[in-house]
Amino acid sequence: MSNLDKTMIFRPDEQNDLLNEILSTVVPALREQGYDPARQLAGFIVTGESNYITSSGGARATMAKMDRLLAVEQILNDYLKLKGQ
Repeated sequence: MSNLDKTMIFRPDEQNDLLNEILSTVVPALREQGYDPARQLAGFIVTGESNYITSSGGARATMAKMDRLLAVEQILNDYLKLKGQ
């Protein structure tokens, strides 16, 4: 059985803290530069293109530490918790 035949389980508890720390730095930097953080972050998450993130305040370098799959997972988990599911 190859690895592609197995269900993968992610345990991102420690990385959630890292993601929160990263976003706490990046979101204010985007706002300070006049960008819509949700739009810019969505562009980055979908494409992986770092140009969606400002280099101001080291935001782009900080964002490079983010696992995009983890970000999507955390956003979905937060949404489901908000909806009580």
